[in-house]
Amino acid sequence: MRKEHVAELRAGIFTIITLICLSIALFILGSQKGYFRPHVTLKARFLHVYGLQKGVPVRFMGVTVGQVRNIILPEESPCNEIEVVMQVDKAVQKNILTDSVATIKWLSYVTGDSYVEISSKDCTGHIIKDGDTIKGAEPMDYTSAIENGTIAIKSIARFFNKLDEGKFAETLISVSLSLNESITQFRESTGLLNALIYDVRGRLLMDNLITASDSFNEIIAKVAEGEGTLGALIADPELYDNMKSLLGGAERSRILRNVIRKSIEKGKINTTQ
Repeated sequence: MRKEHVAELRAGIFTIITLICLSIALFILGSQKGYFRPHVTLKARFLHVYGLQKGVPVRFMGVTVGQVRNIILPEESPCNEIEVVMQVDKAVQKNILTDSVATIKWLSYVTGDSYVEISSKDCTGHIIKDGDTIKGAEPMDYTSAIENGTIAIKSIARFFNKLDEGKFAETLISVSLSLNESITQFRESTGLLNALIYDVRGRLLMDNLITASDSFNEIIAKVAEGEGTLGALIADPELYDNMKSLLGGAERSRILRNVIRKSIEKGKINTTQ
């Protein structure tokens, strides 16, 4: 009888120790996963989740704060958005606002592991409540980007193949040599354009022309601003009208012509004396 009691006692102790170890392991795993911490539920909708799975991390500004609990496909229409249900620690509830945005990102582009990143950029909303839905931003479709890049590379390869087949490089070298010969002949020629560019006298002539052009521009500017007699006549229409009326009157008035004539004769007499 004693042997039977000892065996039962050993079995009981072993069972108790096993249960204790199992409880500790569950507690540790639950603490790491956040099963025993209070949490709130958040939702976000996406047109495409790109392989997102249950249990992947949910991060806020790069810090892991929860995990994805469920992914719900649309029931009424396949064109509707997919709902992603997230479980987030209640301790960070005060940091997540109603204007926050959820984005699907990748932990590794090789394995395709993804997670949900929550960010609050504007910080103008209110603190979220349990069960609220925040905006979901569609991630970049890297598969399409890679496919488009592959197509572009193939197009470039075909282009260079055509250049090689058409002897484009040889044609380009020939054109370059012809251009160099034309420049050399132009420098050695004796024409007017060559003299203006390379001859010293031609350069002096060009400098004089530039100086004369600058002086002419200054005169035109002064006339336009009303400086000088010509400028005053142009800038002051009233002075021009007075001069016109005076000259016109002199031609039409006999008295004024006689006065002018007598003045001239008197001046001649004084000169002879």
